[in-house]
Parts: sequence; C-alpha cells; structure tokens
Amino acid sequence: MTHRSTPPYSLSHRQPDKREVCSATPWRAIHHRLLTVLLLLPGAASASARTIRLNAKRAVLSGSDLRMAQQKADEPRHYLTGFSTDADTALFHIHAGKAGVYRLSCLCRMTQRKGMEITVNADGISTILHPTNGHGFSMQYLGIAELVRGSNTIVVHKGWGGFDLASLELRKDAVVQPPEPVNSTPSDPAATPEARALLSALETGYGKTTLVGVYANKDAKYTQSVTGRQPAVMGGDLMRYSPGFLLHSSGTQHEVERLIAAHQRGQLVTLSWHWASPLGALNTLQEPWFRSFYTEATTFDVRVALTDLHSPEHDALLSDIHQIAIQLRRLQDAGVPVLWRPLHEAEDEDFWWGAKGSEPFQALWKLLYHQLTDVEGIHNLVWVFTSGGDPAWYPGDAYVDIIGIDAYPKDIHDAENALWTTLQDQFAGRRLLTISEFGGVPDLPRMQRLGEWWSYAVSWSAELGPRKNNPAELKRIDESPGAGTLPSQPQAALPPMLAPVGSPQP
Repeated sequence: MTHRSTPPYSLSHRQPDKREVCSATPWRAIHHRLLTVLLLLPGAASASARTIRLNAKRAVLSGSDLRMAQQKADEPRHYLTGFSTDADTALFHIHAGKAGVYRLSCLCRMTQRKGMEITVNADGISTILHPTNGHGFSMQYLGIAELVRGSNTIVVHKGWGGFDLASLELRKDAVVQPPEPVNSTPSDPAATPEARALLSALETGYGKTTLVGVYANKDAKYTQSVTGRQPAVMGGDLMRYSPGFLLHSSGTQHEVERLIAAHQRGQLVTLSWHWASPLGALNTLQEPWFRSFYTEATTFDVRVALTDLHSPEHDALLSDIHQIAIQLRRLQDAGVPVLWRPLHEAEDEDFWWGAKGSEPFQALWKLLYHQLTDVEGIHNLVWVFTSGGDPAWYPGDAYVDIIGIDAYPKDIHDAENALWTTLQDQFAGRRLLTISEFGGVPDLPRMQRLGEWWSYAVSWSAELGPRKNNPAELKRIDESPGAGTLPSQPQAALPPMLAPVGSPQP
C-alpha cells in the first residue's frame, strides 16, 4: 500500500507524484484469451505527397444565411460566413487522379469552441474547432478523407454554427500507420495479477484488433441473434449504488452479480459510475432526483468539497466513495479485473464533477484514486480516463492507464479521426486509446483502414446501441478481420477466461 504525506487531490498541489513501479507475472488465462484476437494490419500502398486547396470562392452555396464575405486588408480576402441553419451548406467539387487517403484541414475562424460536420462523398466527418487567436484565421485538422478516382464532393454543414470558412486543404499522405506499441506499467503499483494481465493483453493486441462490446445484456443477445457471436466486452454502471440514488430508490441491485456472470462467460468487464450528487440534489419536477449527476440538477460545488476538507461536501465525497468501494471489492474478491471509467465526459461540464473546470476535476480524480487504492485497498482496476482532447483535463500518467473517448456522431460511419489524431499526438507510445462509449456500433473496418486501431469499442444501449445499425452492417463489422468477439458459447472444456476471442466459429 502506498502512503503520501500530502493528499494527491489537494488543489494546492497539482503536479502528479511519481508512483512506485513494480512488476508481477501476468495472469496467463486473460493473456491467452486475448492473444487469439491478434490479426496483422495489411500494408498500405505509398503515394507521393501533394496538396489540394479549395478556396471559398469555389463553393456552391445553399441556404438562406450562408454568404460570401470579403476582407479589405487581411488574408484570406474571401471567406464564407453565416453557417446558422441546417440548410446552410457549402459544396465543393474535386477531381482526384488517384483514389486514396487525404488529410483534410480547413482555414477557419471562430471565437468559441465549435463543432463542424463535413460529408466526403457518402462518409460523414465530425470534429471540434478550437477558438482562433484574436480575429484571425487558423488552419485546423478535420480528419481523413477517402477520395475515389475521378469526381468527388465535399459538403460543409452548419454543425454548431458560428464559424467562418476561408478554404479547405487536402494533403495526400504516403502511408496510413497503425499506432505505436504501448508497454506501460499499471498506474497502481499494487495492481492485482488479473488487472496487470488484462492491461498487458490489451497492449499486445493494440494495433491488430478492436474488441467489440455493449453495455446491456439485451444488446448482447440482440447482436448474438444477428451475428451468431457474443460481444467480447460487457459494460455496466454503479449509478444505482450511489448513496444519493439509494435515498430515493429501494430494492436490491444486481449489477455486480450481472458483471461477475459476464466475466464467467469469458467477457471483459468495463464499468462506469453516473455518480448521483453527494449533496444538493434539486429533486424538482424539472430536475428530479435521478438526474442529480447532471450539473443543472444539483447545487453541489465540487470546488468547495475539495478546498474545505472539514466541510459536509468533503465528508459526503468520502462517504460515497466508501460505499462504491464495497461494490468494487465484491468484484475484486470474485477475481474480476475491471476497466474502470469514472468521472466521464468531464470536459463537457454537463456533469457536476466537471462543472467547475479542469483543476477541481483533476483534484477529484486524484482523490477518488487515492481513496480507492490507498485507503480502500481496491487494486483490480485498470483506470480509463475519458478525454475530449484537451490536455488541461488530464490527471496524469500516474493516475491513468487507458485513454477513452465517448462519441455520438451524427453519421454512424464517422471514424472520429480528428480526435484519434489529437490523442495520438498526446499519448502515442504511452497509453492505449479506446472507444468507451459510442452511439451505435462504430464502423471498425473504415477506422482501421485509416489507421485507427482502438483497443476496444463499446456501444451504448437502447436506441443508441447496436440496434442503431442495420443487421447487414452488424454482420459486416463483426465478420471483419480486425473485430474481436466471442463464440456464441464458450468452450466447455476450457475455464471461462480461456474461451477464445475472435476465433472462427465452429
């Protein structure tokens, strides 16, 4: 057990401390099970680099508000402005001498963080644009565009609106590369052999396969009915174990038992926590108690809770963490390693844990880490941080094992390449990247063509789960060489954790 003289979550001590690094023998069962999914990435043909620029004056405009504007002194002189309605679109035609992969960027201007949506032929691309300095234009990366030989179209849509567009730029890349290998030691020096082996096996498969997962048993049954195979990852949530939830809800919860059963079927377990507000839930008609994890549904101030260590808010934080530790310990006692992703989507500030900005969030993450590992003795966790790409929110390598994204693109085939590239720039060779939530089942074959080999990808549930894809799409994705799933029934002759992943079905 590691002890610190200063609490790692103190707002006055923001630099992560160096944690002890130790080694342990991986749990061979997990490692063997995941090694069976490894498939080599086919080589990509090289091409000479060249750049194509599409100036604003070349666009065909639609909609009532979109228009061409002109500056008198600054460059660029012509730009598009007025992206304010869904009908406002700018259409560019382009002729490509060769089919291939191009890096797509735009010269643009905006005063706030904005979202842009683009369609390249039939493929959607969504990305986040960051505020430009002053009132000038800056080049921002949008993602990878796949062009066919001959005629192609690129359409810029409103997205969030509120940006000006001077030009698009396409640069032909020579090679699409898989991610760099990662060989990280678990952030928790006392990590269990199961947790160590899980992380090690995921690292071995990185760049060769993407494990497929869901968050509900009913979605697993649906995908199995369509594809004949089970998801390799099962997700869950400790929301209903939150003390703030139990104040208003009675009845026995069975989420932990469900996840132990998934582990026994040979599935990996990923676990979220929609943390009901420790104090201050509004509990009104507009904001009922069961929404108290949202910023707008509580008065709870996480900054106060972390600044005043003698406050009721701080005591409530510790009490809630202790109650959740009881459930995590049940999983640890059952030998279940957990891909643990608490405090998700903080950068959006929609949840109370991100409502006060990045500094209190980092302090809260470190408090949670310290309480679970050093105080409660929970060591079966592989810590997954959900990132939106802003490094200001990252708690540090000493407290994180895997970087995940939560993505709900308008076009289900959107490869989320801009975010992949942003995170690779930050974490290549240091941390695995994963899709911890996705609205539907992501188009893994397209992502992998573009060099995106997410470690695993978990679909959300209900209308944002696998049913968002049509059955033919589900089968296409499941049958692709880079998708890792389980046979419909684990092999009875082997212990559940040795059931092969991604192997051909008998």
